[in-house]
Amino acid sequence: MKILVVDDDDFTTRLLHIQLRAMGLKKSGYSGIELCSRGEDGLARVLADPAGFGLVFCDLRMPGMDGVEFVRHLAEGGFTGALVLMSGAEPRVLQAAEQVARAQRLNVLGTLSKPVQPQALQDILRHADAPAGPAGDADAAAPRFSARDASALEAAITSGELFNFYQPKVDLVSGEVVGVEALARWQQRGRGIVMPAEFVPLAEWAGLIRPLARVVLSNALHDARHWSAAGRELDVAVNLTMANLATLDMPERVARLATAADFPLERLVLELSEAHLPTQAQPQARLDIMTRLRLKGIRLSIDEFGTGFSNLSQLRDIPFSELKIDRGFVRGVARDASRRAIVQAALALARELDVQAVAVGLESVEDFACLRDLGCRMGQGVLFAEPMPAAEIMRWTTDWPARRDGLLAA
Repeated sequence: MKILVVDDDDFTTRLLHIQLRAMGLKKSGYSGIELCSRGEDGLARVLADPAGFGLVFCDLRMPGMDGVEFVRHLAEGGFTGALVLMSGAEPRVLQAAEQVARAQRLNVLGTLSKPVQPQALQDILRHADAPAGPAGDADAAAPRFSARDASALEAAITSGELFNFYQPKVDLVSGEVVGVEALARWQQRGRGIVMPAEFVPLAEWAGLIRPLARVVLSNALHDARHWSAAGRELDVAVNLTMANLATLDMPERVARLATAADFPLERLVLELSEAHLPTQAQPQARLDIMTRLRLKGIRLSIDEFGTGFSNLSQLRDIPFSELKIDRGFVRGVARDASRRAIVQAALALARELDVQAVAVGLESVEDFACLRDLGCRMGQGVLFAEPMPAAEIMRWTTDWPARRDGLLAA
């Protein structure tokens, strides 16, 4: 796959080209970097070879087709790679453009203010494996997949090519590790590791989301059993889509898997993106299922909170126990008054509803200290640990206290 930089500022494109090459992105699977000065030309290149570009950098202010138009046409063309937006415009304009792109199901890694600083570029590229923006149900507009893609994923589900990485969740006050989030990966033969932003939409399109979720959950419970046997009791969170809440026996199926793994249901968290929450127009069966999951002791978490514009009646009616504040608001909260105001509002809502708030995407000590001062109790992000294989969790938890003490003292 290649990287495409679309910007009419020749200095910016050449500087970004140098920075990207210096970071050694070819080692990450990118075969080259292409530069383009017009949105129309950049769009033509991507649409001519949609699978050939894995990462696109796009400026918002360009003559002719501006960046927002470019994003719209990119989404209409079925682009499934990652996107980074750049601009010298004020931060709120960049934030608005990011939301426009996410609403169109694009995998937005984030935004960069110009001139682009090397550290900001490095920070944003850490999210290359982050989940895509909000996605609709399986009957919404789907990316372009083929029967061959579906067959490959079905074979992967049955043959053991799917495995989990895990990212720890940490108490921001005590520094204790309280759990992990399972992040699915696909080790595809001849291609390497495929990220969930690519194969989860494929699973929805192909009707494979239920067996996919079963494998991810089973792997997570299996790994948790090994950690427990080694003396480490951790909560485990697994992501779901609305398609997983399509049959009334779903709570019983989850309970059977947990019982087989000898894993307490009270330590299992099922995460559902805010964009996937049931609406009044959707079947009440989903609320039925969620309620029975809670009755069994399983916790429910609203992921990516703040990106789906939930109404208050939804938050009142859905029996969730955790609210995860989206990384787009957490990253840079210490220095951005708008982000800080949104985080404060989310924390106040969590307190009033008596649910746990979790800050996602923590990267800096500065943001960590700010969130702790604001009263946020839980967090996860690369500040603590990158997602890691199950086999590394025990070593990480052993090494963590030394790092923890340094963070708490900062």
